[in-house]
Amino acid sequence: MADPIVHETIIKNTMTLLANVTMQAQDRINSQVLSNGARDMLENLGADAYADYIEALNAYDIDTFAAFEALSFDALTSEQKSLRNLIYAESYFSLYYLAIALKKLVKGAVNTTRDSASGANIWSAPFDDIIANADNYRDLANQCLGFATSNATEEPDDIYSQGQFGVFTV
Repeated sequence: MADPIVHETIIKNTMTLLANVTMQAQDRINSQVLSNGARDMLENLGADAYADYIEALNAYDIDTFAAFEALSFDALTSEQKSLRNLIYAESYFSLYYLAIALKKLVKGAVNTTRDSASGANIWSAPFDDIIANADNYRDLANQCLGFATSNATEEPDDIYSQGQFGVFTV
């Protein structure tokens, strides 16, 4: 039997695949960053749905999860698509909190992509891209959550909504 899968390992690996997380930035992915991402998932999904998500993750071991990751999106069942999107959502939430942590780390430092003057080069911190994309990570997390939960919640026929505006008919 293969080794059990570890939730934090899945999220950390997915974070590094979704963003340009350098080795220096990977060293900053700690339990606090991962816990904040998991907390956002819990708040957005609710306790029961979050428990179902964790249970679905724990059903995999290292070998079966590798096979799940290798499947193309169109080959996944609807439950697997939701699970993959929930994993991405938690990873994006965690990337958001990583960006906040890195921003605090380099507060006051020069953050340019590359600048030069009089032959001297100034290189940016190896994680400027992560910091610059913090808001994008949060938006992507919410989009992934929306996709993953759209199949689970059905709207009643008398409620029509578009964007931020909803109309109730009686």
